[in-house]
Amino acid sequence: MLRIVLVIGIVVLGALFALFTFGNVALPSFGPQTSAADVTDDLFAAAEAGDRDAVAEALALEAPADARDPFGRTALMIAAAAGRDGVATDLLEAGADVHAQDDQGRTPLMHAAASAPSATTALLLLNAASDPHLTDEDGNRALEHAAANAPVRSSGLFARLQELTEFPESLRALRGGEAFSRDWPAGYLVPIEDANLSSRASHLPGAPRAYRNGTHEGFDFYDGTVSVEIAYGTPQRAAANGVVIRADVDYADMTEAEYEDVIRTARESLSTPPEILDALRGRQVWIRHPGGFVTRYAHLSGVAEGVVEGIPVQQGATIGFTGNSGTIEAATGTQDDPHPHLEIWRGDETYLGQGLEPAEIYALAAQVFGTSALPPFTDSGLDFR
Repeated sequence: MLRIVLVIGIVVLGALFALFTFGNVALPSFGPQTSAADVTDDLFAAAEAGDRDAVAEALALEAPADARDPFGRTALMIAAAAGRDGVATDLLEAGADVHAQDDQGRTPLMHAAASAPSATTALLLLNAASDPHLTDEDGNRALEHAAANAPVRSSGLFARLQELTEFPESLRALRGGEAFSRDWPAGYLVPIEDANLSSRASHLPGAPRAYRNGTHEGFDFYDGTVSVEIAYGTPQRAAANGVVIRADVDYADMTEAEYEDVIRTARESLSTPPEILDALRGRQVWIRHPGGFVTRYAHLSGVAEGVVEGIPVQQGATIGFTGNSGTIEAATGTQDDPHPHLEIWRGDETYLGQGLEPAEIYALAAQVFGTSALPPFTDSGLDFR
């Protein structure tokens, strides 16, 4: 009998070993366990407290960025209501939906407008392309929520939010009736204080560049076309809050021979090769912004002190100085024709204004920079006065 029991025991142990080995049975665990619900609750608590490390830990444990609490709120909504800009930025980086709506129909922008202790949170969400035209179950938009929150109502952002919400019909018409493009941000600044966009179509994205078989990808700000003086060394500012992802601190201008070789290569191509176009942008600073957007500042004469890859920058901070690097003027040793050149990219493939006519570009730029950035009139016959 003992022998039979031993044989049966050996067989059972062997079977259990095989099951454990091939993953069909889970080994018992005697330590404390963290459930998915616990991790999600931790994410909500960290979002409200503004604890970026705890948010990162919860996301690393696979807490869904758009998980919902009992009121249908996401962590981004909770962070927005509490004015936790750092956490909101991290959640946007993790893919949180800026247009999600809770059980009352409120978006993160509405939560920020209604409850945040300052206007910076609402600006952050507009920078991430949050649509201010959405309404909650009572028909209120972010604008109506902001009107009841003194810190936002008394800020400069309120006028910008009102303008976006009540976007001029004339500009809507130029965009086929579209009131807001969720593909692009809002609340940005132009790089030169008090400047407007150039009145010339040749200074806009999409303009042809025959000398190099290519297309312009940014906005140029030349003296005499943008309402303020543009000189060599004029400070340039960050269009929005973000993180520097490129800063050409050690840039050296091309020689005249090098410039001619670059242009020769471009002309021999069907379109300007990316590496050639990068050389022709000269000294640059690139900034990554909430929502996956990147601004590129080109032709700089210098980079501002302390602006290096990896540092955060605030909207309006000086990031560099106007120059002509990457041009024939710089290659020949002059300071002629200095001009800021700003590009706005969504991902690596699409720049603001790509494939659009000048009228459409101006109408879209009014969303991004505000109607005050539009020129009084343009060489294509548009009159914005």
